[in-house]
Amino acid sequence: MEIQQEPTQTKKSRRDWATLSLGILALLIACVFMAGSIALDLIGEKTTGKLSNVAECSGSKSCWTSRVDFTTSTGEEITFYPLTFPMLLDFDPFLSGRPYEEYSEYQVRYLAEYPQVAKIKLTYFLEYINHICGVCVGAFLLLISAAFSSSRKANKPFVIDLSRK
Repeated sequence: MEIQQEPTQTKKSRRDWATLSLGILALLIACVFMAGSIALDLIGEKTTGKLSNVAECSGSKSCWTSRVDFTTSTGEEITFYPLTFPMLLDFDPFLSGRPYEEYSEYQVRYLAEYPQVAKIKLTYFLEYINHICGVCVGAFLLLISAAFSSSRKANKPFVIDLSRK
């Protein structure tokens, strides 16, 4: 008869808690932003906004800070800074087939009650790449936290016996 020894319980270190907290925070923030973006796609008002570069560069640096100006259905002028990766803004005109004259015009979705809550709508839902990357980073941090947790090392290994008896 074999005597089962219970594994010793060890406390998680601060590093484990920090990694776990960071992973949960990154995953939660990415999910909230993705839910907000989906809500704007479903219930947001549509309009066309003008994209412009408002960066102030010194020297020979190349920099880009995108700003979108649009007019709401009530006539209010709104300006916002989209959180969309600038390279995706470059791909959109080519993928949508717009003429060169319309390259700086983008479809904008905003909440009618709070027009400052707005986003750019890109072709093939390219704006969701940012959110998907955020979810992947959060999931990766959670995976790393689980894999290298100090409390996991004290546990008995999980064995699958596939032999027939």
